[in-house]
Amino acid sequence: MDVRSRKSITRQYCGQLLIMTFHAAPPKHTPTDTLPTYQAKDLTEGGDLAQIVLEDQTYTLRVTRAGKLILTK
Repeated sequence: MDVRSRKSITRQYCGQLLIMTFHAAPPKHTPTDTLPTYQAKDLTEGGDLAQIVLEDQTYTLRVTRAGKLILTK
């Protein structure tokens, strides 16, 4: 981030020196309709587990009995 886009305010509060830094607005996110979308049951082939590989790391995606998703390393 460009340092010139930041603004700082220094205040003293209860004897403590506080420095508040304000950053530029975060970048706009991509609308969800343009992101790849997958059904969890398709990834797990109807089961409860799937493996997802990112570079050299393998993660496990689990569908719980409550219908929630858990991603673990």
